Amino acid sequence: MEEKWKILFVEDDHALAMGTEYALEDEGMEVFHAENFAAVQRIYEERQGKFDLALLDVMLPDADGYQVFAWLQSMDVNIPVIFLSALDDEGNVVHGLSIGGSDYVTKPFRMKELVARIRASIRKADKRGETVSREGMLLDEERYCLWKAGVRIELTPSEFRLLRELIRHSGQVLTREQLMDKLWSAEEAYVDDNTLSVYVRRIREKIDGKNTESYIKTVRGVGYTWRGMPEE
Repeated sequence: MEEKWKILFVEDDHALAMGTEYALEDEGMEVFHAENFAAVQRIYEERQGKFDLALLDVMLPDADGYQVFAWLQSMDVNIPVIFLSALDDEGNVVHGLSIGGSDYVTKPFRMKELVARIRASIRKADKRGETVSREGMLLDEERYCLWKAGVRIELTPSEFRLLRELIRHSGQVLTREQLMDKLWSAEEAYVDDNTLSVYVRRIREKIDGKNTESYIKTVRGVGYTWRGMPEE
């Protein structure tokens, strides 16, 4: 039997929530409804953060959908997120998408369209393969960038591939030769030792901020390893 998609649904409008929950369950999904941010935190604890997608109402009584999204990211919950809102102005739509939302649906919405957008978002995330997330950071496979504490950090394709390789092998030392081979095969252009050093330096400048230690640790004479969260 195929496992049901688990949907975190955050909506404070009781009538809308009931209708939407019924429609999604009728489509074979399992819905976990929260009417506010406090309920989201409770359900998160019960489910240990295991969801396939989140539907987040932008306007909530004790927070907003963007704050809930940031909190989910901080808890390392890496799932597609669709924002729901009666606010259809360009600024809100752009903001929702720019912080990492997979879609933005304005109210009132047609239920079949919402279901189609949910299916598309989940399948798109599955198609992208493993999305790399560590210590509140999210590597966006689609936009070739890094999200850190909700802030988008632009990366070149080479920087992105190098950082992805290090994070995927967190705690493992990757030799300079392994990393150069990986970049070379991806770029179809020769990557030498000096070029690799330049990439690592640029990544550190972009992601380390004011930290006294870098996320990327140099292992002298060998290569590099992703060390995790450095000391502030």
